Amino acid sequence: MSEELISIQVIKNTLTSIVKEMFWTTVRAAKSSIIYETYDFSPALLDEDGNLIAIGTGVPNFIGIMPFIVRCVLEDVEREGLSMDPGDIFIVNDPYRSGTHLNDVGLVMPLFYDKILIATSAIKGHINDVGGMNPGSWGPNAVEIFQEGLIIPPTHLYRKGELNKEILRIILHNTRIPEYVHGDIEALASALRYAQRRINELCEKYGVRIVKKAIVDKVEEGKLLAKKNLAKLPKGEFFAEERIEKYENMEEDLRITVRVKITDDEFIADFSENPLQVKAPINTTYPGTYASVAIAFVAVTDPHVSLSQGYLDPIEVIAPVGTLFNATPPAPVSCYWETMFYAVDLIWKALAIHIPDKLTAGHFLSVVSETLSMIDPRDGKYKILCEPNPGGWGAGVDRDGESCLVSSADGETYTHPAEVLEREYPIRVECMKLNVEEGVGHGRFRGGFGLRKDYRILSDEAVLVCSINRITYPPWGVEDGMDGTCNHIAIIRDDNIIWDGGRAFNFKLTKGDVVSIRSGGGGGWGNPLEREPERVLEDYKNKLITLDVAKNVYGVLIDPKHLKVDIEATRKLREALLSKT
Repeated sequence: MSEELISIQVIKNTLTSIVKEMFWTTVRAAKSSIIYETYDFSPALLDEDGNLIAIGTGVPNFIGIMPFIVRCVLEDVEREGLSMDPGDIFIVNDPYRSGTHLNDVGLVMPLFYDKILIATSAIKGHINDVGGMNPGSWGPNAVEIFQEGLIIPPTHLYRKGELNKEILRIILHNTRIPEYVHGDIEALASALRYAQRRINELCEKYGVRIVKKAIVDKVEEGKLLAKKNLAKLPKGEFFAEERIEKYENMEEDLRITVRVKITDDEFIADFSENPLQVKAPINTTYPGTYASVAIAFVAVTDPHVSLSQGYLDPIEVIAPVGTLFNATPPAPVSCYWETMFYAVDLIWKALAIHIPDKLTAGHFLSVVSETLSMIDPRDGKYKILCEPNPGGWGAGVDRDGESCLVSSADGETYTHPAEVLEREYPIRVECMKLNVEEGVGHGRFRGGFGLRKDYRILSDEAVLVCSINRITYPPWGVEDGMDGTCNHIAIIRDDNIIWDGGRAFNFKLTKGDVVSIRSGGGGGWGNPLEREPERVLEDYKNKLITLDVAKNVYGVLIDPKHLKVDIEATRKLREALLSKT
């Protein structure tokens, strides 16, 4: 192998390392727990045309979106005559062009070496409040995007390294928590500056020509890997449908579908048979839908691949303009995950039975996110807690589902530890455990359990906003596996449940109220009567199921005194139950 080829391979590996280093740079600098604890952001390196070179740890639903962020900036540089110089950093959150919702603010920095444009760096992160009618800038009550917050087209945040104070002032005057927003935006920017320094080091060591050649090679390598892995997938057309619960401005629940076509060269997801965009904040823009397909494609081919634009080359997304999966202005999008994550789940559902070694039964799906907004009596500051919550994943063909993981499109994010919650916000965490009471989807292999987490409000008053899906349509089972359980949030006052549901906006809480977050359990795989009795016994020992469930669902009779299975009685019971079905 020549010295040049060795250098190219070293550079490619370094580019992958740089985005990981960008990730930790952001974590160390961030102001809000949604960034430094939950990791609701992702950094990336892209070439000078906006093609993905490498992406760091973070939210999977950004993996297909980063090119849209860079390209919309490049388009406005050309169309609007914006300057682009060394030291520039652009900011944008227009969801129709750069994806997701207004909270997800994108920053883009052109990476120059000696005035030569080498690549671009981008980062997208959840900013806890960008204005709008709900604290936290999202909620189920919006009917148009202008109610959801400040829309920022591609704009200079820094010009030649100098802060554009005018745009920063506008942003900070449109948020309820300016101190936190400023800190988080600067944390995102710090990652881009780090990328600039590291790219400069590569160019100084290897030269511009070799670095650019390595970037091209990284993208081309992705194409070869994608073609190789695509060949392993079953070929044909696959279909799935689901339903999303209606919002208050809608007459009925929405039926959503996908047709997946896999050929030797393409992975096509067709969302043509879906409703028009709605006056509710569950619309997803095209970048979000594309990202959903990218998530599913990576999941069924190689979840651990070193991702580049070339690897996404086989993807084709069909989503007619003006529909739920390709919304246009002024459609509200602040709760886009209601639909975007369903797009992943639809593809998952269509393919699970055909790729059982890669995919599981249905999972709780939703972010099960809430915002709690309040004035902290300890320091007098207005604070907004926003977080994803984990839930139960579906069973696999050969294993039980995982318990308390974040949803598929939320990927590498984490739930807040109790210690961080109580340190940062005026709440007390009184319960954080598996949601055993509401159960899972039973099967030969059962689904994983959801979460129950109770927050007691310690401020004089607070406001709750939430928007959850799978509140009436549970996760799906496979091959006679039972469906899972649903997500919901309960408000408890004086030991009485005063509200229980999935969607609330500006719900007034008082001191002492308990917000009880309860995520669902995953779907089962296979007939429950085929589950090994010892597994049923183990679940009973671990207090995951009751004796009644063991008997009536699994057909297993357990001696609770000696913690043993009555083998002969179990055989007879299962025969009787099977004869009924």
